[in-house]
Amino acid sequence: MTVLIIIVVALIALVLFLYFYKRRSRVSGIPAYVEAMVALLENNDALATKKFKEAVHIDSDLVDAYIRLGDLYRKKGDIDRAIQIHQSLTVRPTLSKTEEKRVYYALVKDLLETSRHNKAISFLKEILKIDKKDKHAHEIILKLYEDLGNYGDCIALCEGGGFPRCSNERLAFYYASYARQMLEKPGDGESDQDKQSLALLKKALKIAPNSLPALYYLARYHEKNEDLKKAKEHYEKIITHHPNCAFLVIPHLEKVLFELDCFDEIIPLYEEVFNKDHKNSSVGVALANLYVKKNDLAAAKEIYHTLADADPENVTPRLQILKLAVSDKSLKEQLTEIEKTLTRTLYKCTHCGRSSETFQMVCPQCRNIGTYSLHA
Repeated sequence: MTVLIIIVVALIALVLFLYFYKRRSRVSGIPAYVEAMVALLENNDALATKKFKEAVHIDSDLVDAYIRLGDLYRKKGDIDRAIQIHQSLTVRPTLSKTEEKRVYYALVKDLLETSRHNKAISFLKEILKIDKKDKHAHEIILKLYEDLGNYGDCIALCEGGGFPRCSNERLAFYYASYARQMLEKPGDGESDQDKQSLALLKKALKIAPNSLPALYYLARYHEKNEDLKKAKEHYEKIITHHPNCAFLVIPHLEKVLFELDCFDEIIPLYEEVFNKDHKNSSVGVALANLYVKKNDLAAAKEIYHTLADADPENVTPRLQILKLAVSDKSLKEQLTEIEKTLTRTLYKCTHCGRSSETFQMVCPQCRNIGTYSLHA
């Protein structure tokens, strides 16, 4: 009899469980989720946030709703809340690999909003553990390493395999920049550190023989160590192969040529470059200045007139023509002051057009190397 009672009670309990479970299962977060998605399409972030909250409250298995809810908090600037929501999903053992990647990408976006690059990199590496062929994660890590100046890590990532190697120009930039960092560290004379830096710069030029950063840092290294012939060689290569960046080396090259007692080589070099591009104001002005020093004012005026015709918005050549036309010292000084007022140093990327008051080897916008030129 007792056994029978126990069996009956168990059966009743089972029936009640199944009854309430079925009723509960009929309560779904999907309608609220759909309303939230519609609100997103209508750019109604407030309603979308409200409905996503309702959806996850009803059904905590709606991972997509959680991710989008966190994204909305990030969008309105509540990064801590966004991170909290996205981070809570990482401990769920039932996530699919696709869902895991989405969660980590969401966290990367959260962290980059607050410039927490190193933490973002750690989550990007988690993505690569899930999917070692994820090219996008690889590219973001490389960009972040660049932004952080971790050029040794850039080299390791580029040469680590698993992805197409970055361009020779970019890899050479990493080697040259890594060498520059080592050279800037305190050291005396021909230390092992200097030798290692020199080896890195030479490797950069083997990878890309006309690499602007490699040529520039190597030339500066040789000039500093009074190997002027090698410095001259690299400075001349920069002017020949990167004429838009000639302004970087003009004063250094002129100093080196003077000390080597071969300053007469400079005018033919400038003329060759300027004749190819009459808008190259840095080379044109440098050439005109040399003509003035030689008292060949007619040649200097011709250069300035050529510059003015090629680039009508550049006021410098017109002011220089006026200065050459007057003999009054006071008037020349006034023209010089006007020139200082009207002109300012501005660099412009020849690839994407981004402007900056400081020169950068890599354009922050388009990420191209050596595309900044002096813009009048």
